[in-house]
Amino acid sequence: MSYQNPPTTPRRSATFDEYTLSEIRRAAATGIYDIRGAGAKRKVPHFDDLLFLGASISRYPLEGYRERCGTNIVLGSRHARKPIELKIPITIAGMSFGALSGPAKEALGRGATAAGTSTTTGDGGMTEEERGHSQVLVYQYLPSRYGMNPRDLRRADAIEVVVGQGAKPGGGGMLLGQKISDRVAEMRTLPKGIDQRSACRHPDWTGPDDLEIKILELREITGWEKPIYVKIGGARPYYDTALAVKA
Repeated sequence: MSYQNPPTTPRRSATFDEYTLSEIRRAAATGIYDIRGAGAKRKVPHFDDLLFLGASISRYPLEGYRERCGTNIVLGSRHARKPIELKIPITIAGMSFGALSGPAKEALGRGATAAGTSTTTGDGGMTEEERGHSQVLVYQYLPSRYGMNPRDLRRADAIEVVVGQGAKPGGGGMLLGQKISDRVAEMRTLPKGIDQRSACRHPDWTGPDDLEIKILELREITGWEKPIYVKIGGARPYYDTALAVKA
């Protein structure tokens, strides 16, 4: 009975496409993880997936040519002495200075102001570019505390306590050393040229009861003037939202 050697070429995978397999082989050969700025590697939800429900009885329809559909929203009217009002319920999320340049932060502030909404500082603290060109600026209070100081907390229009984010719920972050300029290093009070990691959780509280204490502390620092809200990633939204509302 004759025996033939098996083929030397890899079998086609039913689990991974050829690009994914080539990336695995490249990473195994070089030991370097993939750094890219060309967007997501897989199809993700986007605005084309939104479905707007029409109105009939429970929601009375409007005559679009003569009746205005209000999209404005007020945040912080329950506790804050200075609540914020946005013209649209869509905001610009936090992106760190360092990952973005000063002119980019300024552009986001200008765009948010023109649209009647808010922009957010991100990891690394507040820059003069975004504060000077943002009508409504939200200050992120992050686990890393990079660039955080009470003065900027008071200069902001609202505070966002970051617990997680949609890109990586429950995970920290990292700013590559090649992006650490003199100014970024000074704001973060860390050495220049080395990777700077952000913690995945806050160092001074561990649960919803501690979160309530932290929010009270932030209210006192800002004189009960600023709206304070919590940012969570889409992990267990029902339970996480319930605990955040309780705090």
